[in-house]
Amino acid sequence: MIEYMCRNMQELKQYVKNKRKQRGFQHYELNKVHGECQPFTDREYKQVKLRGKSSYSQVSKHTMHKMWRDSHEKYDLKQVKKAIL
Repeated sequence: MIEYMCRNMQELKQYVKNKRKQRGFQHYELNKVHGECQPFTDREYKQVKLRGKSSYSQVSKHTMHKMWRDSHEKYDLKQVKKAIL
């Protein structure tokens, strides 16, 4: 699209300059209507729910596969003592 509008380097420079002005003006208009960006107040920050680091998926994998693989059998006290010793 730019190839058809700009036939040489001077036209390209002028085109870029005009586009930057348009973008700046749009930004100015948005700031005039909505105001500039501001950080959260304490009240707003407390309303945001943040999740901490979770190990649920790793625990689930371990308990569902390795930990319970052979524990469905019932052991009596003699077998448990033999396994420990």
